[in-house]
Amino acid sequence: MNPTSVNEIRQELQAVAVELAKKEELIDRRDELIDVARSQTPPMTLREVAQLLGMTERGVTKALTSYRERHQSLAS
Repeated sequence: MNPTSVNEIRQELQAVAVELAKKEELIDRRDELIDVARSQTPPMTLREVAQLLGMTERGVTKALTSYRERHQSLAS
């Protein structure tokens, strides 16, 4: 879509903002689930979590670290 008027551009920006908010919610939910999976007894392996999410083990580790840092700073 190529918006041609200011109103069309505003509508498109609002639509993009909604989609980005959904994406952020999904990422936070994914990271929360990684945290839960790793805190189980016995914990799910990084490999299993990565395979289920289509990520690398390094990506899962980074997501988990980021999630924990975000939630620590919110608790402070």
